[in-house]
Amino acid sequence: MANVVIRYAGQRQSLPLDAPTLLSVLLDRAGVPLAKPCGGAHTCGKCKVRAYGALSPLSQEERRLLTIGEQLENWRLACAAEAVGDCTIEVGETVSAQVQTSGRISGWDGDSLFGTEGYALAADIGTTTVAAYLVSLSDPLSGGCPSASGLNAQAPYGADVISRIAAVSQQGISPLRGAILRQLDGLFNHLLEGARVPKQAVRGVVLTGNTTMLHLAAGLDPSGIAAAPYTPQSLFGVLYAARGWFPSLPPTAQVYLAPCISAYLGGDLTCALLASPLRQWELLIDVGTNGEMALMTPDGLLCCSTAAGPAFEGAGLRCGRTAGLGAIDRVSIRGGVLDCRVIGGGPAQGICGTGAIHAIAALLEAGLVDETGLLDERYEGEVPLRDGIVLTQQDVRQIQLAKAAIAAGVDTLLHHAGLAPAQLAGVGLAGGFGSYIDAAAAMRIGLLPRVSVPVVPLGNAAGMGACLCARSEPALHEAERIAQEAGVVELASDPFFNERYIEQMLFPLP
Repeated sequence: MANVVIRYAGQRQSLPLDAPTLLSVLLDRAGVPLAKPCGGAHTCGKCKVRAYGALSPLSQEERRLLTIGEQLENWRLACAAEAVGDCTIEVGETVSAQVQTSGRISGWDGDSLFGTEGYALAADIGTTTVAAYLVSLSDPLSGGCPSASGLNAQAPYGADVISRIAAVSQQGISPLRGAILRQLDGLFNHLLEGARVPKQAVRGVVLTGNTTMLHLAAGLDPSGIAAAPYTPQSLFGVLYAARGWFPSLPPTAQVYLAPCISAYLGGDLTCALLASPLRQWELLIDVGTNGEMALMTPDGLLCCSTAAGPAFEGAGLRCGRTAGLGAIDRVSIRGGVLDCRVIGGGPAQGICGTGAIHAIAALLEAGLVDETGLLDERYEGEVPLRDGIVLTQQDVRQIQLAKAAIAAGVDTLLHHAGLAPAQLAGVGLAGGFGSYIDAAAAMRIGLLPRVSVPVVPLGNAAGMGACLCARSEPALHEAERIAQEAGVVELASDPFFNERYIEQMLFPLP
């Protein structure tokens, strides 16, 4: 029997090998986090590892996605290369991210569904990131809640909900459900130990997230969400027993899944609206892999959802990465020279979504990219940023597709409400990515409408809403009311959206 050695983060593991096996499968078995934004479809090239020894020959996919230099330096794609005998896999950098966990908490009175003594736990299961909170059932929320976070452990199964659903069809739901429940259990334990709270004091758990993420957590088949007529098995707002969910928590604890509005308007939007209630003509946008937005009209909430894709999270960009140490997050042009800010200082290791938005906005202002997204010919399809990190023509196209989806969704909501952007009373940006967006740069590339009213970052409003549901039963019932009464604009069948989506591909003129 052969032996596979895995080195990562200063650690070393050995696994037996009795048959040719993909490197990605071996890394999964070893519990080594490795992003595969395309879900192993051999299209993104993000699962690069160094590998030596008895390996399968370079595949066509690897020859296409790896440079000659990378091939000579023993880089392989984990989703394409197989271990066929004794070998070593080196993972230079595990997945990390700068995760937004804070946000506003509006006051709600009333006892919790879980009682008035002890603690509850809450979590926002984002497609890319997960944030968990510890909530006291006897103290007010005004002091905030201890939090812990990390990248979603389901990342190896794909960067977006469609990739995750496809993974379920191929591998079953157990691997994905197990990954997220183990991660949540670990985050919960970390919070309890940090606060010196005994596990027996936990009375309940509130989980929020988009409809697909909640299906995966509950062990429900999400395949109906991916194809017309887009029918989920549940819109939740239901209680489960913690037994079988989180082994380390008391089996008597209850798990509440936040109510969703529709297949693509999840409990995360419901909770965000609970934590940051809108006044008339105010707009809330959760800019992420699945962009969700809501507009308060005289007739009530009007909501829609659009598939922006993972470009804003750095996936799909040549040198893209999530917002964490080493990521370029700000770009400006000073005296004709690109100036880049790196999170944490030091050498740049990639560019995150906010950095890409800044870079494109700066290039537009300097006349170095035109309204169609074409880079100036001096760059020959590749803008050098710093430390070998580049922004490519294809990267610009990816951002155009993502921003067009969000912008067309906003346009469609305003169209159905009979409102012009200039008439908006306010704009709130929710979610980890939205909280770090520079509004001026986002308006310059056309991601956000040009407005004179304040554009307010709301932090992780979905997580704050989950905390409110855990702390106050009246707040929980308000979340259920929001989900039941919200109006939905189905963009997939909306001719106005389809027209605006094409038009929003262009960058706005100065």
